[in-house]
Amino acid sequence: MYRGKDKEISHLKRALSEIYPYCILKREEYKGWKHDGKEISIPYEWSLQKITFENEFKIDSKNTYLRAWFGGETLIFIDEQPVGEINPFHKEFDLSPYCDGNVHSIKVETVPRGLFGTKENPVFNESFLIYYDIELKKALNFVYNVIQVAEETSDQYLAQALINITDEFLSSIYVPRNTKEYLNNVLDNPAIIQEIKSVWNPPKLEYTNSRNNSDIKKSVLEKFNNFKEKVKNIPFPKYGKVFVVGHAHIDYAWLWPTNETKRKIARTFSNAVTLSKKYKEFIYTQSSAKMYKDIKENYPELFEEIKKLVSENRWEPVGGMWVESDCNVPSAESLIRQFYYGQKFFEKEFGKKSKTCWLPDVFGFSWILPQILKEANIDYFVTTKLYWNESNEFPYDLCKWRGIDGSEVIYYSYKNMEEGYNGKISAKSLINTFENFRHKDITSSILLSFGYGDGGGGPTEEMCENYYALKEIPGIPQVEYSTVDDFTKNLPKENIPVWDGELYLELHRGTLTSQSRTKILHKKCEDKLREIEILNALYGKNYQEEIDELWDIVLYNEFHDILPGSSIHEVYQDAERDLNKVLEKAETIKRQILTKTSKNKLVIFNPSSFKQKIYFESNKLLNLELDGKSLKVQKTYDGKYLYYIDKYINPLETIQLNIKDKIPEFEDKPFENKLIELIIFEDGSINIFDKKTNKYLFKNSGNILMLYKDIPYYWENWDIDANYAKSGRKLNANKIEVVEEGPIRKVIKVEYKVENSKIVQYYILQRDSNLVEVKTEIDWHLRRSLLKALFPTNVLSRYAKFDLDAGYIERPTYKNTNFEKARFEVLGHRWVNISQPDFGVSIINNGKYGHSVDNNVIGLSLIKAGTYPDFFADEGFHEFSYAIVESSSVKDTIQIADNFNKRISALEKFDTKGFSVRISPDNFKILALKKLAQNTIVLRLAEVVGTSGTLEIEIENLKKAYFSNILEEVKEEISVKNNKIILEYEPFKIYTFICKL
Repeated sequence: MYRGKDKEISHLKRALSEIYPYCILKREEYKGWKHDGKEISIPYEWSLQKITFENEFKIDSKNTYLRAWFGGETLIFIDEQPVGEINPFHKEFDLSPYCDGNVHSIKVETVPRGLFGTKENPVFNESFLIYYDIELKKALNFVYNVIQVAEETSDQYLAQALINITDEFLSSIYVPRNTKEYLNNVLDNPAIIQEIKSVWNPPKLEYTNSRNNSDIKKSVLEKFNNFKEKVKNIPFPKYGKVFVVGHAHIDYAWLWPTNETKRKIARTFSNAVTLSKKYKEFIYTQSSAKMYKDIKENYPELFEEIKKLVSENRWEPVGGMWVESDCNVPSAESLIRQFYYGQKFFEKEFGKKSKTCWLPDVFGFSWILPQILKEANIDYFVTTKLYWNESNEFPYDLCKWRGIDGSEVIYYSYKNMEEGYNGKISAKSLINTFENFRHKDITSSILLSFGYGDGGGGPTEEMCENYYALKEIPGIPQVEYSTVDDFTKNLPKENIPVWDGELYLELHRGTLTSQSRTKILHKKCEDKLREIEILNALYGKNYQEEIDELWDIVLYNEFHDILPGSSIHEVYQDAERDLNKVLEKAETIKRQILTKTSKNKLVIFNPSSFKQKIYFESNKLLNLELDGKSLKVQKTYDGKYLYYIDKYINPLETIQLNIKDKIPEFEDKPFENKLIELIIFEDGSINIFDKKTNKYLFKNSGNILMLYKDIPYYWENWDIDANYAKSGRKLNANKIEVVEEGPIRKVIKVEYKVENSKIVQYYILQRDSNLVEVKTEIDWHLRRSLLKALFPTNVLSRYAKFDLDAGYIERPTYKNTNFEKARFEVLGHRWVNISQPDFGVSIINNGKYGHSVDNNVIGLSLIKAGTYPDFFADEGFHEFSYAIVESSSVKDTIQIADNFNKRISALEKFDTKGFSVRISPDNFKILALKKLAQNTIVLRLAEVVGTSGTLEIEIENLKKAYFSNILEEVKEEISVKNNKIILEYEPFKIYTFICKL
C-alpha cells in the first residue's frame, strides 16, 4: 500500500459516502403536529417535564421513515400502542409496517432530558418523512462493512485484498459532479458535511426534497454482485464464532430517577419488539423481572407481544433476579429474595427460569453468591465488570467460580474494550472481542451483547443490518444469534481453571459507604421484614402477600446504582421515602399480626438467631416481673426506660412478663462492670482493659476518628483514592461528660466539631457485658471528605476475618503483593475480627460495610461524602452504632453481632400463642422463617462458623419436612421423629426446609 492502510481506508470511506445521498429518494416535511389539541409550527420551544405531540398519517409507499427531533428522549405510539423511540442513537423510525394506505394515529411522549439525564433546551425542531431506496442502502452497507473489516483486521494480506477489491468497485461508480447537484447532496454526505459547515463562510446548504437515482443505482447494482462474489471468494477462511444477542443495560436509576426509568424501559422494550418483527433472526435478552412487571402494569399489550417472542425463543428473560442488584451490601436473604422473586416471576409469566446470572455492571461479588445461584437453579454467571480493575487484571474469562461452601458455577466474561456490555455488531467489536478472549485453546466461541445501554434504547437497525453483511465477509469470526442461556450451556465444563474466593473489583470501593443513610435504612428494612415474616409464621397469620409487596420495594432499591450510592440526589430522596414507607407499613403489619390481650402482661420477643440476656428498652415506666423476680429498671439519657434481668431468652422465643401495679423503685447504686475497664482519653479515643485476658485491646488507644480528603481521580461518589490516608487528620473531642449511670449501664457522651459539622458519640457499657457500644449521631455538612474510625489493636495476626452474613472470609493483614495492596477497602457486614489463639478484637456494627485492615489496625468507614453525581451525598443527620469486644472466637463474635443487631423488642400486652423452634448446635443463623401456606412454613438456616456435624431442629407439632432449594421447590422428604429433624450438615451451607405442622 503506497499510502498506508489508514489513508487507503479514509479514501474508501469518503468515496463511499458520496453515494449515500442517492439512498434517499424523497424527503418531505411532516406537518400537522398538535399539542393539547392545537396545531403547532416547527421549531416549537417547550418547557414541560413531559410533553405529548399528536398527528396522523396516510402513506402508501413502503420504506418510509420518520426522522424527527422532539426535544428529548421520545416514546412513539402508533394507533395508541408503543412501538419505538427517538433518541440520539435511534434518530429515525421505520413507518413501513403502517404504509398500507390507511389513516394511522401517531403520538409521541417526550422528556426534556438527554440519555444520561442531562438537561436539554427542548425544541421540537425537525420533522420529515424520508423515503429510502432500501436495495441501494443495503448494498452500500455491505460495502461499508467490507471497509470496516479491512480497517480492523490485523492480517495485512486480508486488509490489502479487501482494499483492492473495494477500491476497484468504487472507482467504477460514477457519481454526478456538477456543482449544483453535489451541493444539494452535502447534507446527506456524512464524510464531508462537518468540514463544509465549519469554514469561515459556508455555502448555503439545503436538503434535497427528491432525487432520481435510477442511473447511479443501476451502476451500483450492476457491479455490486460481482464485487460481493469477489469478497466472498478471497482465500481467507472464517475463524471462531461470535454469538451475538441484542441487549440494553438499563440502570433502574442512576443519573435519572426511577420514574424516568419506567419510560426508558418502555422505549427500549418497544424498540426491541419492533426490530424482532422486521428481523426474524433477531434475538433480544433482558434481565430484571421488575422491569417486566412494570411493563405488564403500564403497557399490557406490549407485555403480551414480549411473551409471544419469549415462547418463540426470540426474547430471553435473563438473570433470574428482581433487578441487577448490588452484590456486596445486601444480606444473604436479600440476595436469595432477588432470585426467588425473579425466577418465580419468570416462571409464572414466561414458563421458564433463567440458567444464567447476568450482572455485567455490578461492583464486585460476594463469596456467598455461587451457592445462592446454584440454589436458584442457575449454573452460569456472566459479568464484564472485572475488566474495570484499576491495578490487577482478573486472570480468567472462563473458569469455575467456587463459592464459600464449595458450590461452583461457570464464570464467563467478554472484553469489548470500546463499548463493554453496550456493544455493537461491527467488524471492530467482533474482531477485537474475539481476539481479547484468553481461552481460545479451550473454546473458539464467544458471546457479544449489542445495543445502546442505560437510556440508549438497545439495538439499532444498522446493527441488525451489519449482522447480515458480516456473515458473508471472510477472514473474520462467524457471527450467529443466540440467547445467553443457549450460549452458556454449551461452554466447556471440564478442564477449565477454578477461582476460589470473592470476585473483588479493584474500583468503586467507596460504594461500600457512600449514601450511608440509605444503607442504614435498607438494613433496617431487611431486619424488619425478617422479623414480621417470623411473627406471621409463628402466629399463623396471613400477611405474606403484603410482606411480598414490601420486598419488591426493598429489592429494587438494591439496584447496583441505588444502594451503592452512585446516583443523583433525587434517587436518594425517593429511596429514603420508599424505605421509610416500608418500615411504617411493616410496623402496621406487625401490630395486625399480634393479638392484643387484656392480661396485664408485657411480651418480649427475641428476633436473633441466638439466645441473649434479657435487656431491652421501652418508652413506658413499668414494674416488670419474671418468675417472681423483678427486672431492674433505669431511666436513659434520652428519656426511655431500660430493663434487665440476669436470665436468657432463646432465639425466636416470646416471654410474658408480669406488670405489677406499683411504680418500680430505682436502685441508687453505682454502675459496676466486672469484665472490662473503659479508659477515655482527652481526644475522645479509648482503650479497654479486658479483665479475663488481662490485656488492653488497643496499642495506646482505639476508636480514633480520622478525617481524610476524598478526591478520587475520576469516579467521585464511587471511589476512594489509593493514597487517601496521606491526607488524614485526627479529630479531637471538645467535650466529654457522663450522661447516664445506674445499675444496668453507664453512658459517656463525647462531642466533636469539624467546621460546621458535629459528631456526638455515646460510649455505652452494660452490666455483665464485655462489649462497649459506640452510639453515634452526626450532623454532617462536609464535602469530599471520608470519615473513618481506626482501631490499632494489640493483636499480632496475618489474617483478619470479615462477615459475609452467611459465612465469613479471611483476608491478609499484610500488603506484600499488588493484589493485596489493591484491597485497601473491603466488604464486611456486621463484624470484623483480628485475633490470636488466646486474644482478639472484634468490631461490630449495625449498618456499615466498608472496612480496612492494615497490619493490626482495623478501619471502619463511617461517612463518605463526594460531589458527583449527588453533590449533597450524606448531607444532614446520621445515626448508627458500632461496638468493640474482645473475642478470639468466630462463633462468639457472630453471636454477639447478631444480638447487637437484632435486639429484644417489647410487644406490649400481646398474646404469645405461637409454636416454638429450637435449633442445635448454635452455629446456625436463621436467615428466614416464613409462612408458605396454611400449616406450612419455610425455614432457612446458614451454617456460619465453618464446621460440620449433626444438626437438630425441633419444631412444635412438626409432621413432615422436606429439603427444598431457595425457590421453595421440594428436593426430597426428610425423616421427622418426635417433632425433630436430625441431619448431617456441612460448612457454610445454606439449608432451606419446607415444614408441615
